[in-house]
Amino acid sequence: MNTENFKRTVRILWQGLWVMVIVLGLMAGNASALNVTSTQDAVKAAFSGADKIIKKRIRLTTPQRAAIGKLTTRVIRDKVMIFYVGVKGGQNMGFAMVERVVNRSWTISYMVVMNSDGSVKNVEVLNYEGARNWGVQYDSWLNQFDGMKAGSDFRGVSGITGATISVRTITAGVQKITAAYQVIFLDKVK
Repeated sequence: MNTENFKRTVRILWQGLWVMVIVLGLMAGNASALNVTSTQDAVKAAFSGADKIIKKRIRLTTPQRAAIGKLTTRVIRDKVMIFYVGVKGGQNMGFAMVERVVNRSWTISYMVVMNSDGSVKNVEVLNYEGARNWGVQYDSWLNQFDGMKAGSDFRGVSGITGATISVRTITAGVQKITAAYQVIFLDKVK
């Protein structure tokens, strides 16, 4: 096989690979691990069996934003955070926060459910509007957040080839939410 034929064969193989990647991405559709249509449905699914779910709208003070920023090593621009508390038999079942962020030009909605000690119980991708999901909605990737707290090393979160921005967006969000929980509910910074 001469050099020109070899180059042409390699080019055709690469084109075929890209077509396959695009088709698989389009077939995957939107991520919807919980198959919910609203934040309320997601929170109800997270706290199934709860007697009630309390919505806590917290206006962050400057010291709280600074403390969260120190834990995450990021500037925190949020002025308000909304946490949901599942209550059963008068006891807290845990806390949840749903966040909707713009990732490049598409939106990712995800929910972080935490135990009362501030550790992550689970993370669920509720909606991913991008053309490709690239695996951020799968339990195999999301499970690595389970048990993490504000002081955990989030740099150890595994990446996904082709989803660098999505991975960074969700990882930074989970870290911010765990830090906010630590500051607001455990350290009780005013």
